Amino acid sequence: MDNTINETSSYRLKTDISEVILNLLLAPDAHVPDTLTRVRVLPGIAVVGQEDRVVRTETGNDRLLIYIKYLPKPGTVYANLISLARMVKSLPGVEIVKVERLNGKTVTYKTDPIVV
Repeated sequence: MDNTINETSSYRLKTDISEVILNLLLAPDAHVPDTLTRVRVLPGIAVVGQEDRVVRTETGNDRLLIYIKYLPKPGTVYANLISLARMVKSLPGVEIVKVERLNGKTVTYKTDPIVV
């Protein structure tokens, strides 16, 4: 009996995991570790981490660059990115979400950055 798993096996994921880099603007009283924990429990998220150190702006807000590995839903790339950005923005303390890169490539929509 052959126990190997092949490419068409029912054990394989139907879609590949995507990686997105998001630039978050957080409220002055937002707590970065709690924000990352909240992102980790969003549906479809596999991995979350900081891409770079937190930067404090002149207004007291924090800029946080994070990476997220997630399972895209059926649909367009744009729809998936907007959905993900809106979920992250709905979290307490997250004021603005800008999509920086997807799978290592800079992301724009009709030549403009995706900002939610």
